[in-house]
Amino acid sequence: MDIRKVILSCVVSFIAILTTSCSPEKSTIKIGAVLPLTGTFAIYGQQALKGTQLAVDEINSSGGILGHKLEIIVRDNETNPAKTVSYSRELIQQEHVFSLMGPVSSASRYAMAEVAEKFKTPMLYGIDYEGRHFSRYLVCYSTIPEHYIEPVVPYVIENLGKSFYIFGYDYVWPHRMSKRIIQSVNEHGGVVANTEFTGFGTNDYTPVLQRIKASGADTLMLILPGGDGFKFLSQMKSFDFGRKVNIVAFAADETYMTNLDSNSLDGVMTALHFFKSIDNPVAESFVSHYQDFHGENAEVTYSSKAHYDLVYLLASAITKAGTIDKELTLDAFPGLELYKGDMKVRVREDHHFDLPMYLAQFSGDELKVIQNLGSISPEDQRQQVSDEQAEY
Repeated sequence: MDIRKVILSCVVSFIAILTTSCSPEKSTIKIGAVLPLTGTFAIYGQQALKGTQLAVDEINSSGGILGHKLEIIVRDNETNPAKTVSYSRELIQQEHVFSLMGPVSSASRYAMAEVAEKFKTPMLYGIDYEGRHFSRYLVCYSTIPEHYIEPVVPYVIENLGKSFYIFGYDYVWPHRMSKRIIQSVNEHGGVVANTEFTGFGTNDYTPVLQRIKASGADTLMLILPGGDGFKFLSQMKSFDFGRKVNIVAFAADETYMTNLDSNSLDGVMTALHFFKSIDNPVAESFVSHYQDFHGENAEVTYSSKAHYDLVYLLASAITKAGTIDKELTLDAFPGLELYKGDMKVRVREDHHFDLPMYLAQFSGDELKVIQNLGSISPEDQRQQVSDEQAEY
């Protein structure tokens, strides 16, 4: 064989190998999820992750975003602000995530937001909070006080009684919530008999229950989500008040039914932007896909729905920007919408949301919607931040 042909054949083969090795698949778009997967707020973190996983799987199965697949990198912050900071920095600096997602508690959110701002990285937050937190890098798919206090308080006064007792955790969200409850109750001709707060991990709520009994209040506004809330509700249902005391439990969702017996929950009301029992094709489709992916017995909650939607909104923003660029993606968020009619959600200029709101009540083994509160559009949170700063 001609040696020149042998050499030419080797060169062609080498070029083919080199060309293949230099044309890798497009890099993934990484989402760094820092969530409480253990501890007091684990039910919200676990649901958030499941919603995120479903959206990522669906988007990747449809070809990804601009030809890029999504990838989730997960860290359990255990509701610890220090761990939130450490993991957020690690995910940005070492894993090169395009966006952060999480956490749950307000202290952890503020901590993560500082990291997001420092490294100019989008941060997607999908849980209730007290409002008035604005940052260019923070997108809040959150029910804030205006979403559920403003419509719920007049409903309670009209249907259940005018006297309220407020009890919640001793940190920023319950404190801000209580102020809005008091303001709304006063505006609608009601009265707040007492307000008190507790630390995490209380074992015996008997003294609190005795004070609620002595107050004569018609309705307890409970701002105690997670494990401590389960314990409180269980003790409250076995306490003798000598009268009916109604309960509105903020952030109570379908996971409560797997952590408490039906007697402890019976009659408890809660207001959120999503419930499994919503009679709407959008809700029914989401529940069906969620349970196909996670198992037919998988519980579905507002946290899973918010984080599912946030991934789709991130995909829409990147597609609208037309390139994998953090700043252009952030510019593309305002005005984005998902769904139509009663289920429509919309991202605003202040990176908060107009949301559909519903009042639901636990009954037997179900959490049933009893009132469609309509689409709620809170005041611009940028102005709220300015007003708050002016007070100090």
